[in-house]
Amino acid sequence: MEKISETDSTCVSTKTGENNPSRVTEFQDRKDVWLSTVEISKNLALDAQTQTTGELSFIRDFRNNDNKILSLLNQHTGSYYSFKGLMRKLNLHQQSLARALNRLEELGLIQRSVNGYKLNKNEQTSAKGMAMPDRLKRSEYKQLLQLYIPTGIKTEEIVQALNGRWFSRIRWIGLMESEIGYMLQWINEGDTFQINVRIIWDHLIIETNALSDEDKIEAMVGSCKIFEQITKLLQDHRVKALNSVRFVA
Repeated sequence: MEKISETDSTCVSTKTGENNPSRVTEFQDRKDVWLSTVEISKNLALDAQTQTTGELSFIRDFRNNDNKILSLLNQHTGSYYSFKGLMRKLNLHQQSLARALNRLEELGLIQRSVNGYKLNKNEQTSAKGMAMPDRLKRSEYKQLLQLYIPTGIKTEEIVQALNGRWFSRIRWIGLMESEIGYMLQWINEGDTFQINVRIIWDHLIIETNALSDEDKIEAMVGSCKIFEQITKLLQDHRVKALNSVRFVA
């Protein structure tokens, strides 16, 4: 006759003086199934929470980073910004910026070229209402150097010679093109000031928004390096012109 143990809440049947192996095995199997079910439920809940958090992070990332990029590119019609330039101007992490640029490019809001990233013409009007962070608003720039571009030198040649170049601690940002000329931009490593090269018709102006004495000195050094590059281009062009005249003669 079988005896039911009163102290066993699972009602495992045993014979007097010995355990029933089949009932013990059945109890263990049920216990394992229950534990597995609990573990799966926990994992499903964790996956759902992670997915929801990821989606919210994606939406938040889109609202913040994408709007910053569109606003910056819309500041000046025909502006181009390099990847590094956008990183420095907007203070974005490399991966976050890459994701935002890929999204905007897939949506057809921006386009990429050898000069950098540019806002599509159809999107320039719609992005005008976006506000830029205060730190990105253009400060007052002061002229450092001015140069007259000689006849025979195309402004596109100067732009090509400077486009994408770094000058010591002065990092390239991007290029802006308008009906009257170009503006090329650089920023220092500390992100405390910019240097702009404005080409308007036959004049070239180098300017900066550096404020502190230390930044002003660094800006002047960087401007001189940029000026040297321009001077080298003009000299090379002059030598080619002289050689051409001698060859004809």
